[in-house]
Amino acid sequence: MQPEPHLAVDALAADVVVDLSNVVRETGLLGGREADLGRFTALLAALVRWTGDPAVHVYPVCDRSLLDLPELTRTERQILADWERRGLIEVLPVADDRVLDLADRTRRPVVSSDRYDEYIRRYPWIAGSRRRFLKPVPIDAPPGIAVVPRLMEIPPDWVISRKEEESALLAAGLYRRRGDGPRRDLLSRRWRCPVPGCPTFGPAAPAAGPLPDCRGHRTPHCPTHQRPLADLGEAPHRSQLKVRIDGIERCRRVVSEGRPITVGRAPREPVPARPATARPATALPLAAWLTGGAREWISREHVAVRQTGPQITVEDLSSNGTRIRRRDGEETQLRRGRPRTLARGDVVLLHDTVELLLSAKEFAFDEESGPAAPYGEDLRATWIQPPPRRPGRRR
Repeated sequence: MQPEPHLAVDALAADVVVDLSNVVRETGLLGGREADLGRFTALLAALVRWTGDPAVHVYPVCDRSLLDLPELTRTERQILADWERRGLIEVLPVADDRVLDLADRTRRPVVSSDRYDEYIRRYPWIAGSRRRFLKPVPIDAPPGIAVVPRLMEIPPDWVISRKEEESALLAAGLYRRRGDGPRRDLLSRRWRCPVPGCPTFGPAAPAAGPLPDCRGHRTPHCPTHQRPLADLGEAPHRSQLKVRIDGIERCRRVVSEGRPITVGRAPREPVPARPATARPATALPLAAWLTGGAREWISREHVAVRQTGPQITVEDLSSNGTRIRRRDGEETQLRRGRPRTLARGDVVLLHDTVELLLSAKEFAFDEESGPAAPYGEDLRATWIQPPPRRPGRRR
């Protein structure tokens, strides 16, 4: 079939949003080529069958890198370039955000095998969705591809954090997709911008630590001033701690070596030796968010969280006790005064409703934040249905 009559870069005209890069690079479809534009053509035929509409329209979005992908043939790259020139596909540096934005605003289903874990906090309807995503799957009969509804998984918090960090590092040029992942040689260093008073890499830079910019540069640059950064030596190890109360994330705090944080109902902030020096807070009070039994249960100073090298530990200081829930769901009681090393996916339970979570991020930390949206309506949604016919369409 000819793809062009089915392409519509028009949110109102399209029936389905297609993550074109994902479909073309899905090696489980139509043979073992690393990339194959024929998969997209077969997908269009599958959508015609699924909708029962021979004039079905799709809104294709792809990454800019797809147009230069060496795994495609020269003819396939020329076809993609021609479609872009004619306005039949939308080409962006990164397509995922646009795909989800279109789906969010139009409520059109998305065809993709991507999990989109890093976008769940921005688009909470992704997690648990039963009616917003379709997946292309191989079949023996022509056209070789069918589409089926997808149940999107609800990933644990640490998986979302890890994918968010990977996305941030990619955007800054600090992640190698086909290499060993994060540029640890650069991310483990401290950097200083030569511009006086720089808000991102100056003396008063935020405690969370911004990412240097390596896009198109051989050496790290300041993202604000685009000037080469000076290497100040090895950076201290850090971790990000999150507070979740009644299922809602309330705040985040970065824990650094030599700066333990005391968490509790109303912990006391130590008096600094040099009051004029601004230093990150080492007390994390929870009283403003505590209700009911949690307010009575949690001690003034409940736990101490410390970063020691690459490890982060938690020590129980409370009267009523603290538990650790492992990734497999098993819970253990902390012994008062005995620090315990936390692993990725562990949850520290100060109370049944009050949790501390260790982020899976290692480098791209966020500043202290407010509440995050809970996973939403699609947990109760029904299976996806084909879009209704539009008046005047031929069957």
